[in-house]
Amino acid sequence: MIIRFVLIIAVIAVLSVLGVIHPEDLPWQSREFQVCGITVLIYLFWSAAESKFRGGQGGLPYTVFYAVLLVSVVDSFLLQLTAYGSPWILRWAGAALFAAGSVIRLAAFRHNSVRALRLGRFCQLAGLPVAFGSIIGTVVALSAGIPGSLHEEINLDTEMEKTEQ
Repeated sequence: MIIRFVLIIAVIAVLSVLGVIHPEDLPWQSREFQVCGITVLIYLFWSAAESKFRGGQGGLPYTVFYAVLLVSVVDSFLLQLTAYGSPWILRWAGAALFAAGSVIRLAAFRHNSVRALRLGRFCQLAGLPVAFGSIIGTVVALSAGIPGSLHEEINLDTEMEKTEQ
């Protein structure tokens, strides 16, 4: 986990030294930048921490989660087909829900609780697209993310066997 963060900081430092990015030019006062930035930081911390528990393996629940993430980010930052900015309280609530889901998932691995693992994923799926302000991301979370996460297990070998059957 620490290695990932050191690498991220090193890449940012190199890009800054090369003049590719200028941290002082970032829109620090923008609500959009703040809520999306916090959500990305929460995602980075959660992803690094959870990878310790799952050993880099995934499965269907991780695939659908990353699909929701991709659709939400592409809609919010690039295409802006169904993206929205306000109400900001809703966007911040999405970030808080995503953070709560991430904490629940990490606790689920520690306590070996499948129920908490699934609850955490549902909170993440509800919060992530809302934090990024993407309606289509929310639709993908509801239509694919939740059904794809209903049978998530702590033991990834069991999960992979169920997927193959």
